[in-house]
Amino acid sequence: QLEQVANEAQEFAFETNEIIRTKDETNNPFWILLYGSWSMKRFLNSTKEPVMFETERLGSWHGGISLIDTIAPAEIKATSHSYIMRVNPELMEKWVNDGLPIQEHLLKGIGFGGKLLYDHLNSKK
Repeated sequence: QLEQVANEAQEFAFETNEIIRTKDETNNPFWILLYGSWSMKRFLNSTKEPVMFETERLGSWHGGISLIDTIAPAEIKATSHSYIMRVNPELMEKWVNDGLPIQEHLLKGIGFGGKLLYDHLNSKK
């Protein structure tokens, strides 16, 4: 399965403070942290301050879900020299259908990110 992922996905290197994704980008791949660290800002229309999150936890991901990016567009920046895998949504769907053990990881990420946005929205009311 690791060989399949390595053959099918794209890997990119980013340097400290290099922008991985701007909030204006309309393509919506999954970005998965393989090495290093990144920071994320998500911008809700109804709040002045963005939601901030920083991690060096390998396997952390964002993107891939258009509705979340419509609700809260994201800006992602490398905070150290980092390697990041880019996976288009169709390929991620293929991996799920192929039985790769990623469903639980994706659902945990959706829950974590959704709660982070929801809590931020409610804290500004």
